[in-house]
Amino acid sequence: MTLQKELFRRAARLAAAAAMLSWLISGCSASSDKASSEQLAVAEAKPSSAANAGAAADGNAKAVNTSQPADLQRTGSGFTGLAAEGSDALTRKIMYKAQLTMQVEVYAESQRAIQEVVQRSGGYVLQFNESETATEKNGMFVIKVPANGFQSLLTELEKLHPLKQKNIQGQDVTEEFVDLTARLKARQAVESRLLDFMKEAKKTDELIQYSNELGKVQEEIERIKGRMRYLEQNVDYSTIELRVYQRIGSTELIQAKDRGPLFQRAAAALNGTTAVLSVIAQWVVVIVAGALPVLMIAVILGGLFWLVRVRRSRKLAEIRKQLTEDTPPPPSSGDH
Repeated sequence: MTLQKELFRRAARLAAAAAMLSWLISGCSASSDKASSEQLAVAEAKPSSAANAGAAADGNAKAVNTSQPADLQRTGSGFTGLAAEGSDALTRKIMYKAQLTMQVEVYAESQRAIQEVVQRSGGYVLQFNESETATEKNGMFVIKVPANGFQSLLTELEKLHPLKQKNIQGQDVTEEFVDLTARLKARQAVESRLLDFMKEAKKTDELIQYSNELGKVQEEIERIKGRMRYLEQNVDYSTIELRVYQRIGSTELIQAKDRGPLFQRAAAALNGTTAVLSVIAQWVVVIVAGALPVLMIAVILGGLFWLVRVRRSRKLAEIRKQLTEDTPPPPSSGDH
């Protein structure tokens, strides 16, 4: 029994030693495989061309996009930007635009009242155009107002004068803004990686290739930032296009024409009459000049016709005189 126990103990020790040896061998092989895989990953991470870096970043962009929170929330009457850092929800980004038409009685007074209302609401007039025709006075306002004061400004404008036309549109750009944010992060990662590659580049052609690709990436980053700034500005400030017009009646037209000193109106009337007479005289001269050849022919023919009639009249007078002389007088009654 003692011999068997001793053999069993030795077999257990050999089995434990073999297990320890196999564990050490597997650990060393795993560490070497890990080191080789890391070296392979580093070698693959450094692309042969800068275009491979862009493709890798596009994959990161998809990952960033899918990691964005799906829940969105709306706050208050206005719409603000992204939620605070670390929150799980995003606020909606909506660009509001209104198109209004207003008919007023006194255009100048209404124009001043509109500007005062816009200033009180915290907005400003971005653009203003004014025109006048024979029947209307027109003014076109392009107003920018904070999103949280958009509805209140519409209410104040309706209090000034009833609106003839009202059209309000909203465009939800939340999805586009989230996509732009993901694209921006991806392109910034590509930019950082390309800068690292340029530091490690030892060949001139690699440096030039990385530099060209970096320029394209930076240009795209600026475009994305510009679009994001545009969206943020139009979300933070809504747009109102207001057309104001005043009808001008026939009585107002007559009064406008009759205004001014008497002598000025008389001089204007005299100038108008002189202008008309001058135009008539010019037309007479033009007509006479055009008809002059016809008039000359008519005068010649008329003169010939007059001469012929004069001669005929003289001949007839001579014939009558001769007949009168040749005809004997009739016998008187005393001769019988």
